[in-house]
Amino acid sequence: MGISETAQRLETPPLHPTVSLQEVDIRSELSLRAPRARDLAREHHALGVLAAELGANPANLLQKFAELVVDLCLADSAGVSLIDGDLVRWEAVAGVFKNCRRAVMRRTESPCGVCVAANATQLMHLPDRCFPALYAKPRFVELLIVPFREQRTPCGAVWIASHTADRKFDRSDEGIIDVLAGVASAGWHLWKTSEAALQTNRRKDDLLAALGHELRNPLAAIASATSLLHDTVEETSRARRAVDVLRRQSRHLARMVDDLLDAGRIASGKLGVQRERLDLVELLQQVVDTFRGITEKQAQRLTLQLPARPVWIDGDAVRLTQVFANLIDNAAKYTPSSGTITVRCVERRGGIDIVVSDTGQGLRSDQLNAIFEPFAQLLDPSAGQATGLGLGLALVRAIVALHEGTVEAHSDGPGSGSRFTVRLPTRSDESSAPDR
Repeated sequence: MGISETAQRLETPPLHPTVSLQEVDIRSELSLRAPRARDLAREHHALGVLAAELGANPANLLQKFAELVVDLCLADSAGVSLIDGDLVRWEAVAGVFKNCRRAVMRRTESPCGVCVAANATQLMHLPDRCFPALYAKPRFVELLIVPFREQRTPCGAVWIASHTADRKFDRSDEGIIDVLAGVASAGWHLWKTSEAALQTNRRKDDLLAALGHELRNPLAAIASATSLLHDTVEETSRARRAVDVLRRQSRHLARMVDDLLDAGRIASGKLGVQRERLDLVELLQQVVDTFRGITEKQAQRLTLQLPARPVWIDGDAVRLTQVFANLIDNAAKYTPSSGTITVRCVERRGGIDIVVSDTGQGLRSDQLNAIFEPFAQLLDPSAGQATGLGLGLALVRAIVALHEGTVEAHSDGPGSGSRFTVRLPTRSDESSAPDR
């Protein structure tokens, strides 16, 4: 499709070129024409406009660029044409033919194709004689085309056109386009890269959510069958020990699937909490009690330091249990035998800090923030320890945030242990809460 067909107000273009490229090529005149004085203040302002557009509306960056070029170069029309396979697409257009934005023509039938192939500036007089797809009214009398590059490789062209013989382009116009094109190209490439990364993340989140749902049903069947076997196999037999392994690993897989599903809910903004008035002291006592057997088996000391009275908060008991279970589980995983894990509460004005500390592996300074990102690992997998999916702490941060709280990690370095502090607000009527 040519420009004539898009404009819907133009005469039928010739079917074939009437002259050769050499006859419309007037590049030699660029070095003969005296350049007009450039308005550096206006160019500087245009650069600021481009930077602002990148921040406010990056999808419109190339259109804003074309509008600035048509104005600064005193052209009748201007545009940015991008190569799209065998086609050239007018990605942005300003001036007389602004309504022809998104028009396409074959690369071999476009002057921009010549510019990209040569990777050099072109200047043409009445180019429609050689490129009939460009035939339009008003005609393109003079056309200056400058390569538009992405990381130094031409991916299209910036062009300005005059539709009368009065306006002739020179090296100053080429310079203006070069300066603005450098900024526009960098911003456009940055935006494209960002959009591609976002799209990749969306596909990844969709895949993880689908994977979690698909794994849930077979895991439930495995857990049910394993439970049935456990009740029918003699306690002292080898089969019973094998069934016990299946039960433990099934629970581990189920927890990983739940983490995957919750990660998908976080990504889609669908992770929610059902808050109610609850006693944080009682909740922490219950969570710690579930880990007593695990830490004793690993010869670890698990201590709990709680206030003597209830601490009332507005929270989701299930989700907060998940938070503290993840933190204690991590501490147990990375603390050696004979190590100590401590859970304590520190009351403060309007809130409470729950601190889970250990005497284990510790963290490097560059890990203290990174470990809260999805799929981050506490340790390098080469250390030989199970690290899971790296979703636990990301879920901790998300759930705590839904409770208007914060979580942070601290460590003096590898081998010095770690400390995770969850800071939650308490109820304003805590002082009037009845004793348990």
